Amino acid sequence: MKTYTYYKHSLFLCKDKELLKISKKCLHSIILYVICVNTRCVVDSKGVNNIINTVLFGKYQILSVLGSGSFSTVYLSRHLILECNRAVKLIPKTTGLADTLLSEAQLLKSLHHPGIPNVYDVEEDTDYYYLIEEFAEGESLEDFLSHHSNISQENFFHICLQLCDIFLYLHTFAPFPILYLDLKPEHIIVCGTQIKLIDFNVATFLSSSGNIFNLFGNKDYSAPELFAGAKPNPSCDIYSIGKIMQFLSGYVDTPLSPGIHHIMQKAAHADSACRFETVDTLLSAIKYQQKIFQQPHLCKNIAIIGSHSGCGVTHIAISIVSALNHMGYSAIYYEKNSTNTLRNMTDLYPHMSESNGLIRYRFFKGYPHYGPGICMPRHSDTISVYDYGVFEPTAPIEADIILFVCSNSIWHWHHAFEKGESLFTTYGNLTIICNMGQRNTMHTLAEHFRTPVNSYPYSADPFSVDKSMIYFVSQLLHLPERRNHLFFHLKDVFSRKK
Repeated sequence: MKTYTYYKHSLFLCKDKELLKISKKCLHSIILYVICVNTRCVVDSKGVNNIINTVLFGKYQILSVLGSGSFSTVYLSRHLILECNRAVKLIPKTTGLADTLLSEAQLLKSLHHPGIPNVYDVEEDTDYYYLIEEFAEGESLEDFLSHHSNISQENFFHICLQLCDIFLYLHTFAPFPILYLDLKPEHIIVCGTQIKLIDFNVATFLSSSGNIFNLFGNKDYSAPELFAGAKPNPSCDIYSIGKIMQFLSGYVDTPLSPGIHHIMQKAAHADSACRFETVDTLLSAIKYQQKIFQQPHLCKNIAIIGSHSGCGVTHIAISIVSALNHMGYSAIYYEKNSTNTLRNMTDLYPHMSESNGLIRYRFFKGYPHYGPGICMPRHSDTISVYDYGVFEPTAPIEADIILFVCSNSIWHWHHAFEKGESLFTTYGNLTIICNMGQRNTMHTLAEHFRTPVNSYPYSADPFSVDKSMIYFVSQLLHLPERRNHLFFHLKDVFSRKK
């Protein structure tokens, strides 16, 4: 059995595959794709051009053959009324897959995304079904890069963001999300400034039972768990996007930031549990790195300071660094106080590792305090989180944003008021965090400082990252496309103060 992929001026022969079973719940031969599973041809080599120049259904003039296979032949046609090109796929009604291909085409007519070629109509006569499809005029990403020695970082981001947007559409498609499962450079068509995804033969509904992936295979870009028989899930597509990003990165004309490399490694991690949870989180992480690239002076230095000893500064700093790295934003912790808390934690967490002074554990990376005169390396494309411990007016703070941590306990309010006023006076602006804040405490702090207060969610383990921590960090640092779930609004308070 042979598989052919076609688009303008090209016909590519892929590796032999065997189609053992077709599920009607799975998408097989759809947009710009022809599947062949035996040696019989729809139209023989002498008859494949028999309908050239024929006008079908009074409006589609057949111009040339784009591709042919066992179950269908695809032609380039001209819509005589609209004066535009269309791809016309002829499927004989005698084929065993005719009903399945027809139902798939009907489904594809409901997909509307600029990165997915449209199926416009389905016609029929006595012998054939005719699928009228968008003609994707362009070249594969593989061919595009073969005659471009390099691409700019702007183009790299452009392609990656469009690709993620296509998968976000598929993964959130209603009523049943669609998994693609066969992403590779040949299936990405570059059409000017828009990329289009073709060749959905392996794609399946998320709700489908079973696994048809082993009927095809794509070792270079597909998630390794699929080859072990695991049931497909969105993480499989995220892995493939990460591999495509790595493929693209080899053609970028300037070095990519450590943040982008971190995203690629996380997306294409062999362990599915270590990947991005959704395409949306991957898309947001790439957008954040694009923003850093476009705005080199973006806020990247965060200082965390406490109102008193034991208010949770180190715990919160470690949590923020762990969450940022989990989300793909690349962050490093710096201990800027002499408590030696980070080194003491190695007794509680024996699996911590240290290399060149950098301590790693799960998603956390950080430098302990090594004393005066020893400067730890800085990474220009990484978010630096500085743990200053308890605020001391004599200690200079160098940061783009200052996070001021207060306790929820009423007997520590005076510490918060005193240290907070001093910080406001010196640095002008603070972001206030109330550790496990309750409503009355947050209301009091917000009313006193006349600024919103963020509640840090309960977390017994600072190295553990859950959904509540991700949302907290997202709204705290105003990261792209994050919902503000934990924000404490004080419009009524401010209106009364006015």
